[in-house]
Amino acid sequence: MKRILTSQEMANCDKYTIEEMGVPSLVLMERAALAVTDLIKSHFDKKSLICALCGPGNNGGDGVAIARILHLQGYNVFIHMLGDESKYSHQLKEEIRIANKYNVPFNIDINSITAADLVIDAIFGIGLSRDISGTYFDAIQLINENSCNVVSVDIPSGYDSDTGKVLGIGVKADYTVTFAYEKSGLLLGDCYLNRGELTIADVGIYIPDNNDYTPCYELDDFDIYELLPPLKRSDNKGTRGKVLVIAGSENIYGACYLSAKAALTCGSGLVKIYTHKNNIGTIQSSLPEAMYLGYDAYNESELEGLLDWADAIVIGPGLSTSELAHKIVAKTLTYAKSSIIIDADAINIIAEDTSILRDSVAQIVLTPHLKEMSRLCGEKVDDIQANMRKNATAFCGVFGCSIILKSFTSYIVTPNAEYINTAGNEGMATAGSGDILSGVLGSLLGCGMSMDCAPAVASYIHGTAGVKAGKSKGKRQVIASDIINAISL
Repeated sequence: MKRILTSQEMANCDKYTIEEMGVPSLVLMERAALAVTDLIKSHFDKKSLICALCGPGNNGGDGVAIARILHLQGYNVFIHMLGDESKYSHQLKEEIRIANKYNVPFNIDINSITAADLVIDAIFGIGLSRDISGTYFDAIQLINENSCNVVSVDIPSGYDSDTGKVLGIGVKADYTVTFAYEKSGLLLGDCYLNRGELTIADVGIYIPDNNDYTPCYELDDFDIYELLPPLKRSDNKGTRGKVLVIAGSENIYGACYLSAKAALTCGSGLVKIYTHKNNIGTIQSSLPEAMYLGYDAYNESELEGLLDWADAIVIGPGLSTSELAHKIVAKTLTYAKSSIIIDADAINIIAEDTSILRDSVAQIVLTPHLKEMSRLCGEKVDDIQANMRKNATAFCGVFGCSIILKSFTSYIVTPNAEYINTAGNEGMATAGSGDILSGVLGSLLGCGMSMDCAPAVASYIHGTAGVKAGKSKGKRQVIASDIINAISL
């Protein structure tokens, strides 16, 4: 698993490496510069005119060091400095002194940026917290309006390194080289959309063991196969997980079909659909592998029996927000002891009275998209997107649940870890995609996977299936069933 750090965590690791491990800051800067130089050398030749655009802090120091190394290797490079010289960091002043001794050219004309084939964006690093203005704004605007390539150092300038939110204006990079660990902002919001190709360079920064951070991770293919419970030769359908899908309504049946099929496709031994009786004939002919029970009125004892049977429960897809649906959701949350995945209409029902979450004894994970999250927490959609971590962790802290907060990247909070999922593509913006995620997660929890990792694994499986479907069908042509058919475990 790739570790993801906040800006404060990264600063603490820098400090620990320098002060406790004894690695001088200029050594770390040199290693960072070499990593960026290696990327530039692999993509650009010595005919390219390169501008190192450097700000007043240590990120600017990285930029000056990169320019020096390229200059010594025969590249046509110059440095343009931004900011008040009296406010330059100590390390930047040292790098400028060294660069001058090596006769690295400096250019004071800001318009020189427009002549460059490549701009090294070393204006601001991960510590930026204010909106861009003045000459910094003008410089970034010049970069974005120019047709040159851009390599950003650690993070594209102009973004919050924790949330990915653009701070007035942000560099649109073709490549970003970040150091030691991913920063959460590189995986979220505006920054994720503008970071370009990301490289993580090991420069020797150390995470101390005695830290109190809530760990945050990004998963990859290797992690998924390590975390999935192994299949056993002695398995039978009763030991592979019993998933109850409470979904659909009088005139809506597609959502429960997709959730149930996704659960079966991910290996659930038994899947039972509890839906309005109008739906069963239609769905049963398309999905004979599932079991069915229909209702047309609230039947408490019948529902209790189903909840007792299940190892995991998916509730909400296509359920409606009728009075009957309210009763089913309330009973499920207050009675069930199995893991519950709350999606779609069940989220909207809970949003009317979130106290119902506190009455549950089950492990609960909600899967809201931004609009549904807005209903749950009362914040504006744009504000939630601008700080997904804050909103997700705050909600889970109040209600003691887990959450998959869905957007073009998802922020996931579980009892003992957090995750960011970037797997997926724009082709997944299609009806039924979220229903599939709930079914995948139901399958994983039903077969015994821990709540600490199941939501992240489900998100990754769902996203990678969407990518595969997009490649085989074309992103514009993807429909929900294509995503299910692309699941491969």
